[in-house]
Amino acid sequence: MRDVDTTELAALLETERECCARLLPLLEAERTAAASYDHAALLACLREREILQAEWQRAAGLRRQHQDAAGARFAQILAGDAALNALVQIVAREAAAVRRAQRVNEGVVRAALAQVTDLLSVMRRERNDSRYDGRAALTGATISSAGSRWSA
Repeated sequence: MRDVDTTELAALLETERECCARLLPLLEAERTAAASYDHAALLACLREREILQAEWQRAAGLRRQHQDAAGARFAQILAGDAALNALVQIVAREAAAVRRAQRVNEGVVRAALAQVTDLLSVMRRERNDSRYDGRAALTGATISSAGSRWSA
C-alpha cells in the first residue's frame, strides 16, 4: 500500500470545495431562470453547470483514489491532520448543500413543465383545431372573444 500524499489530497479537496462554492450561486441563477421561463439564461446556466460538475467529478474521482489507497489508514490520517479533517468536513457540508439545491431545482423545473403541460392541455381541450407550428405560431382557428368559452 503506497503512502497517501496529504498535500495532493488537500488540493483535490480544495478543488471540490471551490466547485461547490461556484455551483451554489449558479444553481440559484438556474432556479430563477427556470421559474421565470428565461430559456436563454437557463441554457447558459446548464452549460456552465456541466463544466463545473465535470471538474468536480474529476477531482472527486482522484480524491477517492487517494482515500482507497489509504484504506483503513484514512481515518488515522484525518485524525492526525486537523486541517485536512476540517477541509473534509467543509467539503461534505458544501456537497450536501449542492445536492439540496439540485433537488430544489429539479422540483422547480418539474413544476414549470407541469404548468406548461396544463396550459397546453386546456388549449387543446378548448381549441382542438388549433396547433403550434415549428415557429411556435398558433395556426388554425382563431380565438374570438365573442361567445368563446376559452380560459386559462
